Amino acid sequence: MYSICIADDEKYVLKSIAQRISSSGMELEVVGMAGNGLEALELYDREQPDIFFVDINMPVVNGLDFIERIRKKDPDVRTRFIIISGYDDFAYMKKAIQLGVINYIKKPILQQEFTDMLRDVCRQLDEEREKEEKKEENIYSWTDFLQLRKWKDIDGTYFLVRGKEIGKEAGNCLGELEAMGGGKGWKVIRFYGAPDILLLVWEGKNCTGREIEAAAGKKCFSRAEQIVYMTGKCRSPEEMIGQFEDTLNIRFYHPEYRLMKIKSQSCEKPGIYYEAFEAALECTRENKYSECLSEIMKTLFSDENYCNLVKQVYQSVILIIANKYTKYDLQLPVKLRQELFPFAAAAFENKRDMLSRLDGYSEEINKRIGEILSKSELVDKVIQYIGLHYKEEINLGDLAGEFFVVPTYLAKRFKEKKNCTVMQYLENVRLKKARELLETSSLSISDISLMVGYNDPNYFARSFKKVYELTPREYRNICGEE
Repeated sequence: MYSICIADDEKYVLKSIAQRISSSGMELEVVGMAGNGLEALELYDREQPDIFFVDINMPVVNGLDFIERIRKKDPDVRTRFIIISGYDDFAYMKKAIQLGVINYIKKPILQQEFTDMLRDVCRQLDEEREKEEKKEENIYSWTDFLQLRKWKDIDGTYFLVRGKEIGKEAGNCLGELEAMGGGKGWKVIRFYGAPDILLLVWEGKNCTGREIEAAAGKKCFSRAEQIVYMTGKCRSPEEMIGQFEDTLNIRFYHPEYRLMKIKSQSCEKPGIYYEAFEAALECTRENKYSECLSEIMKTLFSDENYCNLVKQVYQSVILIIANKYTKYDLQLPVKLRQELFPFAAAAFENKRDMLSRLDGYSEEINKRIGEILSKSELVDKVIQYIGLHYKEEINLGDLAGEFFVVPTYLAKRFKEKKNCTVMQYLENVRLKKARELLETSSLSISDISLMVGYNDPNYFARSFKKVYELTPREYRNICGEE
């Protein structure tokens, strides 16, 4: 049984999340709720739950500040924090990742996404509990290792290993390497969302070239496709990881390289332009995004000196796609958010795999945009219909039937696009036509009323005055004076 706390300033959200947790069928218990950040801090101190859902925009103390305070107070906190937000904002998301937030749920919360996310968190907790029960010492998550690094710099030899599902071999790797190192000094680090990556640290041991080759030849490394290494003291773990990742990306240019020394590379940036790709994502009549992506990748992989730009270009494309979800007010897929984590591209064997992944993401958002634009076409057709039939008796039900949709669907789509109801729009059209007739004809007000769709002249006069603050007669007189 895992304990859960929820913090959100909207009561219906608190109730909704609690109900979803209760109906999930998983062994979970909601042990407390909070309505603002200060209450959330008190709740955490009291319960220290396994999972904490946190609204990003809580009053008093916002969600990210709440988590930051917790981590400063307790660097070894084991609680899994999940952010709740009414919108996608990558600036918030990047900070959330730095604070160790494991997921980011956007309101309105979709049931399937919520259940999948909850199941994934429980799986992680199960793995962590199993690890503790087995007393696996010296195996860390990257977040835990960063906390450890705050106390001292580690001087030694670092091996970054990439291989299919090699993260599952952490225990076996540690056992064999400890035997080689006299049973001391080894640490193994895993990365969330990157099962193909392990970071191995031999603390206090600056290996020679021969010792590095010997380690790379160990049985536990037999599944390793690439190994990147460095010796010495690591002053900045984040910078080191960036250099490891850039060096690892040489595999896209030289797949035959297996053992590589870490190196910081600099080069002139190629002319990579994203504007055409960004525009193509919204073009639903033909597939132009694949062609644009191919052009970007062709430039990126034209020179091996660009290997330190692979991550940057990959995440730039991901951000462009993610921003389209935000622009069209769509729920950002969890898998897309995870592309911001370290070594998101580690699963790719070659550049074709990377291009295929990006093409799939592009196809998905392009399809979603197409669906939205087709709904927008419905509103345009309704507007056109009203322009031709405003003289007739029209109601929402008749309009919906004309276009084979239910009235509530039509009402929602129309309001989203025009920021007014269908009937408000119809009345505005009728009154605008009436104003034109008052200005240009000598027809009686009763006749004008009938010509623009009002059967009751008195109701027409009241509606006209409500909008123009003059009766039809007063408006005509003013026009005549001019």
